[in-house]
Amino acid sequence: MRPPADATDPVGYALGPAASLNVDAVVVYDLETVGNSPSRVCEMFDLETVCPPSTWAATMPGFTDPEHSHPEQPLTVAAAQQIMQQHLNCRAVECPRKASAYSCLVREGKIVPPVDSPRERAIARGMRFRSRRTNDAPLPDGVNLETLLDVLSGLADYASVGKQ
Repeated sequence: MRPPADATDPVGYALGPAASLNVDAVVVYDLETVGNSPSRVCEMFDLETVCPPSTWAATMPGFTDPEHSHPEQPLTVAAAQQIMQQHLNCRAVECPRKASAYSCLVREGKIVPPVDSPRERAIARGMRFRSRRTNDAPLPDGVNLETLLDVLSGLADYASVGKQ
């Protein structure tokens, strides 16, 4: 989408229709397109840049702590490494700043993303797996773990019958 030539805020102009269309991500050529400020877009959407190819995850709703928000400028390797050290206790899925740093280090070849899940890595090291800090929605009334396991078992039986 190209804003009118006389638009004083081209980024804001583009964010309006994106919000009204309920898009999940905004794709731009480079960070200069959004005024080198991905955090403005990431307040509402994921941001994808083409050159260099990068993903900036949307800030979690209600996440207002500026210490954990997306960096205002593109990260250097040194800055990303510093953020990773400062946010050792954060998880990248919960901390937009750590997610940005992690993405930068992966893109620069400084980190190779693991193949195993966090739970599998913890088990392999003999460590207790630390579950997410935030709980998912509670189970509806009358539903318990046994019921869910019965449903999964039934689905597995159905899937095996369908393959025959």
